Amino acid sequence: MGVRANARSYKQRNNMREFYWNEETIDYFAELYDLNGWAHVSQRIFSFVLNECDVQDDETYQDLFNDLIVKVEDKVLKEEYEWIEANLQENELD
Repeated sequence: MGVRANARSYKQRNNMREFYWNEETIDYFAELYDLNGWAHVSQRIFSFVLNECDVQDDETYQDLFNDLIVKVEDKVLKEEYEWIEANLQENELD
């Protein structure tokens, strides 16, 4: 896959741990969503977390999976929102 995550630093927020992931990891899965949809992305994220990440102390693979999938979803939604906004502005100019 060629992407690595740094999931060692985290903070607690709303009973959910928040980890740091490098942008390449998030971008990779966001692009994968564009090509294959959420079912495929969630399977790949699950596989990535199990095979490429190590848990420490009281972390779980579920914690890592939950955080990464939320970050990927946030990026996808942001990109879709920006695309919609750009098209609306373009139509207003016409």
